[in-house]
Amino acid sequence: MSSRVINEFGSPTKTSAAVLAGGNSGRYGGCPKGLLMLPGGRSIIERTVSVIASAGISDIVICSNDPRPYRHLRREIVPDRRAGVGPLAGIEAALLHYRSRCDYLLILPCDLPAITESELLALQAGMAKTDSAAALAVTPDRLPHPLCAIISTKLAGAVSRAIDEGRRSVGKLWLSLDAHLVHFSDPAPFFNVNTPEDWHRWLLQTRFAESERSFDMLGGKNLG
Repeated sequence: MSSRVINEFGSPTKTSAAVLAGGNSGRYGGCPKGLLMLPGGRSIIERTVSVIASAGISDIVICSNDPRPYRHLRREIVPDRRAGVGPLAGIEAALLHYRSRCDYLLILPCDLPAITESELLALQAGMAKTDSAAALAVTPDRLPHPLCAIISTKLAGAVSRAIDEGRRSVGKLWLSLDAHLVHFSDPAPFFNVNTPEDWHRWLLQTRFAESERSFDMLGGKNLG
């Protein structure tokens, strides 16, 4: 099933989701970043799929040209239709896959270890309040997050034309289509892992935060 959202006109819409896992992870030595293991024992991509489902979207595909690393997720794997294009090729493949099956598509990259249900619900709410064909996340610390977005499946043609014309920047494409910007005050949930250094830094910060919470729950008593 797909999530049903009521838009500003009172009409029910269907939203499905695609996790973009087609990158070659060149800055990570070729290792699929989505398979990095979190402290709780799940991979990033397993957690991402679970968070999407918690936000009410159960129809989820994985966009990847190599299905082998993701078979254990028991989700349909959708390959790119064109090689060497980058994430826009995965988005195109997902839109063509879903264009007759749902109204909107949530897209997320596979390397967000901290994204939560709250952000995804806020994106859905933002999409429901606008007549734009796309809604994407924006945080105070950087440019919009073009791979954290909800887009109309009617954009399949626009995405294909952009690729045909050599325009491969996802962010520039959404902004050229007058995307609705959904503002988030906290950038932490949108942290993405690009390099081993990013990953180790995030793990250290996470473990420190967990240690601080445990310390506070014990009334400030350090049992170490």
